[in-house]
Amino acid sequence: MIYFYNTRLKKAVVLILFLFLQSTYSIAQSKSYSEWYLQRNDVDIFVKEMGTGKDTVIVVHGGFGANHDYMIDAINGLGNKFHFVFYDQRGSLLSATKKENLTFQKNVDDLYALVKALKLQKVKLFCHSMGTLVGMEFLKQHPDLVSNLVLAGAVLPKSDSLKSIFSERHQRQIEFLMKRKEVTDLIQQYKNKGIDSLKSIEDIDRSQLSHKDLTTYWRVNFAAANIYDMSKVDLLKGGRAYYKQIAAVMTETVNWKYDYRVLLDNKTTIINGQFDFFDFNGETFKKLLEDHKNIEFYVIPNAGHNSWIDNPSLFKKLLLKGLKR
Repeated sequence: MIYFYNTRLKKAVVLILFLFLQSTYSIAQSKSYSEWYLQRNDVDIFVKEMGTGKDTVIVVHGGFGANHDYMIDAINGLGNKFHFVFYDQRGSLLSATKKENLTFQKNVDDLYALVKALKLQKVKLFCHSMGTLVGMEFLKQHPDLVSNLVLAGAVLPKSDSLKSIFSERHQRQIEFLMKRKEVTDLIQQYKNKGIDSLKSIEDIDRSQLSHKDLTTYWRVNFAAANIYDMSKVDLLKGGRAYYKQIAAVMTETVNWKYDYRVLLDNKTTIINGQFDFFDFNGETFKKLLEDHKNIEFYVIPNAGHNSWIDNPSLFKKLLLKGLKR
């Protein structure tokens, strides 16, 4: 117990304690990001800003129907170099809207509205997976607004039809990823415990499995298609509650006959994993880009669709190069 023998001393100590508690509270309450909504006529678009750098980079996630959160790890270590703006595309977890409001063109228009709301004369875009299609179409419609375009886990920049993107080769590549020995070894323990025989929630309690086991089993299968190093399963974010299937309807409103290659020249960097399910070893990309030498194309060895998880240091180096070129 503390005894105060001097009134002035007592007041001084109380003041010091008050100031200390206030400063501690302020530190605890501080955060390194801000969140707000871009208000559109038919949807409120969730926006998150992070980073202290001068140049703004808008991050366009995949899906359609995924959530911005899984992309945050992709910019680790670059927060002091850029100001990153994440957002949930319409129909995604934090930007829910009705099915009739979900079109590809409206998705592209949302990105334009975000650029305008941020009062940007030029913008750097970092896009992933189906978000690369949004980025390429945005560049086509607003070429003067884009200074840098970085595409990771990219959709092919030329297409004749939906089948030329989601082809038989694409399906074979996913099948290869899902049936790798390192994947089957991970899931075998759950099969040995009878996961395939579960028919109801009650069966879980009567089995050797836990609810956590079922989630881990799901995560292994989810990771198999998206990363190559299966020792990093727990680093993969997204899926399940974070993914909203309704947004996939936007795929039906895309004009799948396109060729963006000329537009991509001089300002585009593509970063794909060697085992990206869209194009193993970048074989198709290399053929499509033979006459477009000003598009920088990189393949990260032993990496998958989310290549920043497989090789974070090389991905960071290439992302930084692409945003600064």
